[in-house]
Amino acid sequence: MLFDPRPKQNKKDLFDRENELSQFEESIQKSPLTVVTGIRRLGKTSLVLVGLSNKPSVIIDLRGVAQSREGLYRRIEFGLNEFFKQHSNIWKKIKDQLNRITGVQAMGFGVSVSWGAKKADLVQLLKTLEDFDVVLAFDEVQYLRGPIGKELAEVLAHLYDHSRLRMVVTGSEVGLLYDFLGIEKPEAPLYGRHFREVKLSRFNKTLSRKFLEKGFEQIGIQAEHDLIEQACSQLGGIIVWLVNFGLKCQEKGPFEQIILEVLEDASKLLLTEFNKFLEKHRPGDKRIREIARAIARGENTWTKIKAFVEQKERATIPDTSLNRAINALLKASYIEKTIDGRNIHYGLADPVLAHALLRR
Repeated sequence: MLFDPRPKQNKKDLFDRENELSQFEESIQKSPLTVVTGIRRLGKTSLVLVGLSNKPSVIIDLRGVAQSREGLYRRIEFGLNEFFKQHSNIWKKIKDQLNRITGVQAMGFGVSVSWGAKKADLVQLLKTLEDFDVVLAFDEVQYLRGPIGKELAEVLAHLYDHSRLRMVVTGSEVGLLYDFLGIEKPEAPLYGRHFREVKLSRFNKTLSRKFLEKGFEQIGIQAEHDLIEQACSQLGGIIVWLVNFGLKCQEKGPFEQIILEVLEDASKLLLTEFNKFLEKHRPGDKRIREIARAIARGENTWTKIKAFVEQKERATIPDTSLNRAINALLKASYIEKTIDGRNIHYGLADPVLAHALLRR
């Protein structure tokens, strides 16, 4: 069902991602490392789950992971144990081997992974799976930063060079994900490793309309054409907002007020996330917020943004300071940059964020 709010696991429930799915399936056959990118709530996890549905795969969810070795190792332990529950045949073949790995203890149908002084050898632990055509998937890997992010990157680099394992990483904060991959950092563990990238984009209005029409057909609801068009215009082609709209229509009926309810709920969530992002950038958080508000108001060039923010701060802003703040928003995928010849324009990656920023 298209309006199921959970990540999709069946190809028939994945709407209009045939090209991206084909790219993904080809990549995991031919490349040691596949990278799936796209802003939040476009269905990256669904694409990965559907693409790996016929392959043995360990899914390690890194959303909200604590910035500690314990946090990382617990997530890896959980992902492995979920895998072993589903693949008892593999477990039986390697459990004795697992007990010989430093910091790893096999018990029942799972492993205990140590993060203390005698920490687990993650490379050897994950290499036990290479003879079984297993794919390792790390979802939202950009949440890992600092020493812990580097530790995982070193593990992936070693596996890239010295194993037959294929790996997938996803990220919604694309600039930070590229930092993890070390694209422009020769000192980074993964620098220079070739990877294939699968990019997910927002639905345009035509696809948004078809998505809603098919979803309403599946649940037996007749929605007015004008209502669907209005929802497509205001919800920005973000799949989760479209799904939430469909679910609320199923619950309360297809009324115009439902769009406002979805926008309000989405705004609260987006602002909560945005404020957490801003907390990491103090004392520059107020300037970053005003830059986002400027873009939300349609001030979409560097010159217009600078004029808007200087008016708010009542002071001249150094160009380097403004560039640093804009780059912070770009790295976290809150804004997007388009280049047309010599002209550069900025826009919000999720148009619903404009509704949130301008109402508050």
